[in-house]
Amino acid sequence: MNFICRENLEQIVKTVKPREFCRLWFDADEEKEKSRGYRADCVRLLSRILGVQTETVNSKWGEGIDFEKMPPHYEKTLSYANCLREIVDVASKNPELADILLERMNMKQ
Repeated sequence: MNFICRENLEQIVKTVKPREFCRLWFDADEEKEKSRGYRADCVRLLSRILGVQTETVNSKWGEGIDFEKMPPHYEKTLSYANCLREIVDVASKNPELADILLERMNMKQ
């Protein structure tokens, strides 16, 4: 039987850049990326997901929406968060799966 262990998971998980993460999270296209307030929304989202201060994201990770100075180790966290987003999106269309996930979350509390 094959088990997915942390070492194997590290090899198969594709890292996600912050711009791509925001595009996926907000379902944004180029036009939306140019809209007023989009960068601020990304700053708040990245701050919340990664557990860092908004000021750090806003002032130390570069200008624009690429956040090119973000420390690379956060890219894996963004990848995991994106996987969770995808699961939630699927579960929102499948009530039985949503119930199973909620039960599992309640078991952990």
